[in-house]
Amino acid sequence: MTMRAKFRATATTLFAALLLLGDMAATVQRAAACPFCSAAMATLGQEIAGADGAVIAELIKPMPAADPTLGPVDPTMAAATFRIVKVLRGEEKLAGAKEIDVVYFGEDAPDKRFLITGIAAITPDKIEWTTPVPLSPRAVEYVEKLPSLPETGVERIAFFQEYLEDEDPLLAQDAYDEFARAPYADVIAIGPRMHRDRLLQWIKDPTVGPSGRRLYLTMLGICGQPEDVLMIEEFLNYDYQITKPGIIAAIGTTGVLGVPIGTGLIDEAIHADERRKKESLDALIACYIKLKGPSALELVNAKFLGNPTVEYKHLHSAIMALRFHGEETDIIPREKLLDSMRLALDHKEFADQVIPDLTRWEDWDVMPRLVNMFKDAPADDWIRQPVASYVLVAAEQPGEVGEKGKAAIAELEGIDADTVERARSLSAFSFLAKAAAADATTPGTTPVADTTATPTSAEVKAVAPPVGAEKAPAAATAKPPADALVPAVKEPTSLTPTAAQAKVTAQKPLAPVAPVAATDLPVPSKMKLIGVPLLAALVLLAIFAVLLRGTDPRSAEERP
Repeated sequence: MTMRAKFRATATTLFAALLLLGDMAATVQRAAACPFCSAAMATLGQEIAGADGAVIAELIKPMPAADPTLGPVDPTMAAATFRIVKVLRGEEKLAGAKEIDVVYFGEDAPDKRFLITGIAAITPDKIEWTTPVPLSPRAVEYVEKLPSLPETGVERIAFFQEYLEDEDPLLAQDAYDEFARAPYADVIAIGPRMHRDRLLQWIKDPTVGPSGRRLYLTMLGICGQPEDVLMIEEFLNYDYQITKPGIIAAIGTTGVLGVPIGTGLIDEAIHADERRKKESLDALIACYIKLKGPSALELVNAKFLGNPTVEYKHLHSAIMALRFHGEETDIIPREKLLDSMRLALDHKEFADQVIPDLTRWEDWDVMPRLVNMFKDAPADDWIRQPVASYVLVAAEQPGEVGEKGKAAIAELEGIDADTVERARSLSAFSFLAKAAAADATTPGTTPVADTTATPTSAEVKAVAPPVGAEKAPAAATAKPPADALVPAVKEPTSLTPTAAQAKVTAQKPLAPVAPVAATDLPVPSKMKLIGVPLLAALVLLAIFAVLLRGTDPRSAEERP
């Protein structure tokens, strides 16, 4: 191997490993939160809890006006004055102060109220205040209640439910962010108290953004009724391509009749409506499967997985929804799930991303097909890396499967030994995923990581699936996922045993399925959070040294 080839192999390995570490850290962070939501910012409650001082105050003296002859006001020499109305946190540090000086350039009315937080960053006794947040009268009442709420639990999340899509944008965003950070067990627990009528209205509302719609679809998956399936099917079946010929004909007719050219905007409006309905497609499909059950796969397979002309983003969303149900629920029988996932192998641009799922779910019957895909792929094709990882895991299985896996490895090494070696190198990092997974489980429960885990490039690329339903335990025949990376977010079970849990317990009384609530998950120790990345860095350096050994341009190998 030339120096250039070794360097390229090294760069590929290092890049994949770094992505793996980053995804693993995100897994630990997100494990206890709402499984799909993406919080836009820290919540007001978090800002208050993390501050050394927090007050509600009103502006009594604004910043001095700028003097045209002297230029802009220097914030280090001037500040606005606020009168403290209520202390929310840090009363001892304020030492009875009635007013505070804060840099604020706003032009609000003198009696406008604000939330102001700060930290004792330089000296323990002096609080450095951050930019004030203007509050409406309704927001003042909201903020005053935050310190008295429980840190977690049903009552906390039920409080914020009342402010979803609030008329005050600040409160609406904060309520969404609270749901995004809440333990999913809490979201499940308020199922009987969810406002289903509001959820249906918001899901249909074109003014609701995609993030909000994903949350509401997830909540509908918890509290929805069978009649809601029709609405979801309408969204899934809406297809611009089917209506496009009629739209074009109508536009052409209006043109002949002399109708203004602006009628062409109808086409774009209808196309935009389809995009809106499907912009949360992954959550939509997950919710649809939750409400309808295995028969929902007929439509999902026809519209997405088995459709040769499906858009890439729509196929990706369908895979994410199936991956969630395959990892976190037993709604879909494993055989039906594998049949659907195999359909994605027919899409060349996506095949590499479903092979890790087939590996974790031990679909060894597909091995001959994957080996042939490796053979037919170009040397630099993405498909080769996950196939190599697949056969490496298969080779570790007992009996006939293991023998076939070993034979496949020998065959693949004869074709592309570098790719197989990179797959082996990446497997060295699987112990890091297991370390993260160990922190995300409680003692006495089944660990997330599997000793046969072999992370692949596709696993590193995979996006955490959204959630459309509450977690049910895996079937008795299903193994735990091979690693803690896909899906990146693990959804805890409800604290109340479900019918599926009772069924599994009845079938296997000696090994009952223990539900795990997100609030029971321990926080990883600082030693592991620091030590694991440090150990990873040492491993990377070792791999780098091995791969670059002998690449000195003065060595015999590099001489012409």
